[in-house]
Amino acid sequence: MKKINFLLLLIITCSCNKENESYSMYGLLNEEFIHSGEMLKVQIAENLMNDKLINNELARSYDSLTTEYLVYSNAIYSELINKVTDPGNYDGELSKKEFINEFFFDGEKYNANATEFISRLENYKTEILELITDKNLERRVRLELNTDYVQNRKAKKFDYLNYMYKDLPLISVLSHMKYREKTIIELENDFLKNRMLNE
Repeated sequence: MKKINFLLLLIITCSCNKENESYSMYGLLNEEFIHSGEMLKVQIAENLMNDKLINNELARSYDSLTTEYLVYSNAIYSELINKVTDPGNYDGELSKKEFINEFFFDGEKYNANATEFISRLENYKTEILELITDKNLERRVRLELNTDYVQNRKAKKFDYLNYMYKDLPLISVLSHMKYREKTIIELENDFLKNRMLNE
């Protein structure tokens, strides 16, 4: 037992000495989310060409709404990542929190960028929910694209972006943005599968 405790203590100590290792993990996650999203986009394109969906107005409308939102989301992503001189160095500028705080906040309050960011996602969610008839998918969309207050373990409420983005390193926020993008694409893919089953 003492040996196990010693080994755990040694691992924790080594991890603390390599404090930037976690930022590299965010970078790897970011790359994985981008890769998975691109593969899903190929599958969506194939689904839209399926005989059952090629003339389906609901499928086309959903895809158009998703494409429009992702153009906006990718523009924000590009604006943020272009603030750093070396986007491949996850331990450098990408580990700084100042970029996010300045981009989304005025002190503790949302600035214009944050207000638009939340508004665009809320509008997208509202528009796709009007097209969804599957109750399970509807619940998933409401859960995955939720931007309401977040409550921590102590029952304290935070504005969504204050909880998710404030004082966090740039790479973690970029990774979360790509995770959300992948989720949005997954939801569309599931919507299209449901449409094919019901046609």
